[in-house]
This record gives sequence, structure tokens and C-alpha cells, in this order.
Amino acid sequence: MDARSFYENPQDMLHLPVSESLAMPSDDVEALQLHAVRKRFAELRDRLPPLAKLAAEHGIDEIADLNQAAALLFKHSVYKSYPLSLIEKGRFDRLTHWLGNLTTADLSGVEAKSIGSVDEWLDTLLEQANVRVVHTTGTSGKLSFLPRGPDDEPIQARSTLLPYLRIGEPEPTDLAQVPVIIVGHRTMFNAYGAGVDALAKHLYGDDESMLPVMDPGRLSADVLSLAGRLASAENRGELGRSQISQGILDRLDAFVEAQKSAPQRRAAFFEDLFESQRGKRVMMAGNWGMYLEMAEAGSRLGIDKVFSPESRFLCSGGTKGKTLPDDYRERILDFLGIEDMPEGYGMSEMTTLMPRCSARKYHALPWMLVFLLDPRTGEPAPRSGTHTGRFGVIDLAIQSRWGGILSGDEVTMTFGKCACGLDGPYIEGDIRRFSEAEGGDDKITCAGAPEAHDNALAFLADLD
Repeated sequence: MDARSFYENPQDMLHLPVSESLAMPSDDVEALQLHAVRKRFAELRDRLPPLAKLAAEHGIDEIADLNQAAALLFKHSVYKSYPLSLIEKGRFDRLTHWLGNLTTADLSGVEAKSIGSVDEWLDTLLEQANVRVVHTTGTSGKLSFLPRGPDDEPIQARSTLLPYLRIGEPEPTDLAQVPVIIVGHRTMFNAYGAGVDALAKHLYGDDESMLPVMDPGRLSADVLSLAGRLASAENRGELGRSQISQGILDRLDAFVEAQKSAPQRRAAFFEDLFESQRGKRVMMAGNWGMYLEMAEAGSRLGIDKVFSPESRFLCSGGTKGKTLPDDYRERILDFLGIEDMPEGYGMSEMTTLMPRCSARKYHALPWMLVFLLDPRTGEPAPRSGTHTGRFGVIDLAIQSRWGGILSGDEVTMTFGKCACGLDGPYIEGDIRRFSEAEGGDDKITCAGAPEAHDNALAFLADLD
């Protein structure tokens, strides 16, 4: 595959078979990435105020080489740089204005003054502007909001399917007949939920029967945010409920009450699922803890090898910090009836996951311009050899916002040839958060002058 054919539209590479995109010569990919990142920067700099501010702080008018682009990585906190008071006081018109500075999508016609909750705000942006905002978990109570505009929507279904497609194997043509199991809520505005909605629309033609779902309700962004804020307030010795509207508090209390019966609902869902889908091809994405829960439910029912070995499973997120038994992988594989579990690495800010190869390394897809930054100086590592540091990426397939993000992950990355035969860059399987490595403190140092990034965030927060 000639990389030059994707210079102008790198997002089109998502439609290639995974093996073809990863087989492109690394020199050709780097040439493509330099052309594409220059083009994206030129297109977006004057349309996204925080990007323009960051570029000005660094004196960047044009990107000279790939590693210079590392200075333009946003801290992952940029997408939660809004004042929390905007949510607490119901100023969703101001929150919309803040978000409008992070996307090229037109939000000027969104009527947000009468909105009373985050959930309603997310629904309104989707209905009135076709902007799907993806939120993160927000354990601190402050959610990150990642806008995906109309230009990003066409590739959402494809980017959701890609991690299910295995390196070196032919791509199935009948996945529209294979249901996706959802161990969660039907309505979710996180990255997983965006993928589910895209598959429902573009793969299944809105046939909800192809989505066996545990909970037909909604995972409320308001509940996630409030729960995190109250937990944070409790840790500080504060009550924390006094400034929260009664309607939102009632929603949280209802959610907490519903959680009391969650174990019984999950057990009933698994039992029905095992009966209805036994021996059939299915697709499912989850983390190791979720899969182990399924396996244990099957064990209690005396069930193993429940699904067809031709099923498509995917694991991401590792163990999510949980301590699992030593034999958890073997128990899960035996229960599912498969020989190996495909895994992927990524984050909500990226279009899709980096697939794991036969040598158990995670490979950057060619539209992912990846960086490895020194955690102390913020300087990017040379684009050759093996280095350990902070992972950063400019996702060149993202259309309606700047795709550059600096993660909180410590990784070991190699720029070179992998044992599987693919030409890098690739990441080792041992990945951890810097907050874990530094005893709970994650002090992000960006490439170039750190104050440039702080100034850009402050500039975004002050926009009126």
C-alpha cells in the first residue's frame, strides 16, 4: 500500500485491513505523518484558540520535523479546564462556549441556557449540533469532555471495529450478523458508548436485537461527576452536598439504591446470556475483571466454553487496578472457549486502540504520530531505539479537534523492528500510570517550556 495516497486524508487509512496499514514501510509512514501533521496544524491553528496560544508560546509557525510537534501536545487536563462552577450553577451556555474553543464544529446555534444537567447538555449537543461529546470517568468529580464533531462521525463505527480485527488474519465480511454483548448500560456517553451507538447505526442498521445489553438505562454523567465530587469532599473532611441541586442529588440517591440490586441483575443477565448465545459467535469488549466476573458466573452454573471459538473478544484497560487470582487468564479463556485474548492499548482521546501483535507488543497504527517524552525534562526521545517515559500522540485521523494529547501513562517504546516482523514504533505490555509510579503525584512536564502549556490552559479557562 502506497502511503502517499493518504497524505491529504490520513483518516482514510482506518478503512484498510489492519495488516496492510501496519505493513507500510516506516520511512514512508514518517513522511506521511510529517506532511499530515503540518497540514492539520495549518488548518486548525487559527480555528482553535488554545492551539494558537500554545504554538505562539513556543514560537512555532510551521512544524519542521516530527519531534517538534511534541511541543504541541495538550496536557490531558485541557479537556477539563472549565470552571466546575459552570456545572454547579447550571451555566451550560458558558460551558458550551468553553467547548466551542476546542472544536471546529459550530456550536453557536446550540440553545443551552435552559439546560439543567450534564446529561441534558450532552443530549442537546448531539441533537442540535451533531457533536458527540465523550466524557471520562472523572474520579475526582471533574469530567473531561472530548468533542467529536460531524466530520468525525463517519469513521466512528470503523474505529470501533478495528480492535476486533486480528493482525495477519483475513478481515471478516459478515460481522453485521454477529451481536455485541454489552455488560453495562445501553446509553453511555463515554468512549465505549460512542462505539456502541456507532455500531448500532452503521453496522446493525439500528437493530437493537444485535445488542444484548445488561442494563437498558443510562450511565449518568451527572451521577459519575457528583459521586466523584462527594467522595473528594469527604476525603477533605467536607460534607460536599450543600451546593448541589436537589434534583441531581435525588438522581444520585436513586442510582445508589439501584446499585443494591446490581449483583442480582448481573447474575440474571449472565444466565440469560449464556442460554441465548451458547455456542454462537459473539463480539465483546471489556477488561480482565469484567471477563473474570463472567467466568465465575459461568462456573457457578457449571458452564464452560460457552461461546463459539470464532467469536471476537477484546480486552483493554488491563486489570483496572484490581488484584486478580494468578490463573485468571486461563480461567477466562477456558470459559469463553478461545485460545488467546486479543488486547489493545489506547485512551479516550484516540480514535481507536493500538493492536497487540504475536510478540505481545502494541503497535502504533500509521495515522498515530506517537512520542515518548522524558518525564523530568519533557523532551521527546530520539525516534530510534528503546526508551521509557511518558506516552504522547497526535491522532491524525481526528478531524474536528486537535488530536495531540500527552497521557498520564508511563510506557516503554521502541522505534524499530518488532520480533513479530512489523517495523515499529511499538509499546511493551507493561504500562502504568505516572500517579502510581510517583506515589499518587503526577506532575506533567511537557516538551519545551512547561509554562507554555500552563499559559495555554489558563488562556482557555479565561475565555469569555
